[in-house]
Amino acid sequence: MSAKAYPQPNPPAPFSTFHSPLSLVKGSHEYHGQLHQLTSLAWHIAFTALWNGEQFSSVEKERAQELILDFIRQQPNPRKAYAELVQRVLLARQYILTHPGTWAPLPSQWFSPANKNGFSGTHRWYIAIEETRKALPLCKQALKAFPEAIWETTQSANAKDFHYWRSYFAQNNAQSLLNLFLATVANCSF
Repeated sequence: MSAKAYPQPNPPAPFSTFHSPLSLVKGSHEYHGQLHQLTSLAWHIAFTALWNGEQFSSVEKERAQELILDFIRQQPNPRKAYAELVQRVLLARQYILTHPGTWAPLPSQWFSPANKNGFSGTHRWYIAIEETRKALPLCKQALKAFPEAIWETTQSANAKDFHYWRSYFAQNNAQSLLNLFLATVANCSF
C-alpha cells in the first residue's frame, strides 16, 4: 500500500501582502481596535510560549499587556510590530528550551524595557535573523510564519485555515511550533 502524497502548502506570502488596502489612522476606532486585537493575540502567544499553565493575577496580566501595547504602539506599522514581537518571544522560548535552568520571570518583568535579559534582550537575536534573511530569505521561515498563522486562524475562525497552518508546520518539520500553534489556538479559543 503506497503512502498518499499530500501537496506541500505554499509558503505564506510576505507579511506585508496581507495588509488591507485601507489605511488606519492613529486615533481612529479601527486603529484602536486593531491595537487591542494584536495586543491580545501577542499576549496569548507569549503566555502560551513562556508561561503556559501558570496562574497570574489580573493585575499582572494587565501590566504585561500594557507593555505589549506600548511596544506595538511605538512602531509605525502595528502588524509588523506584532510579527516582530511574536518572533522575539519564539526566539526566547527556543533559548529557554535549549538551555536547562533558564526561565522567564513574571511577564511584567520580562516585558519591561529595563530588563535587558527579557524581551529587550531578544532584539539583537531578531536583528541577526533579519540580516541572515537578506541572504537566505527562507531562514527560519516557520518562525516568521507563526504570527500570521495565529492571526489568520483566530480572525477567520475557519477550519480550513486551521488545517492549512497545522499542515504547514507539520510538513516543514516544525514540531515544536506545531505544538505551540495548537496550544495557542486552544488558549485563544477558550
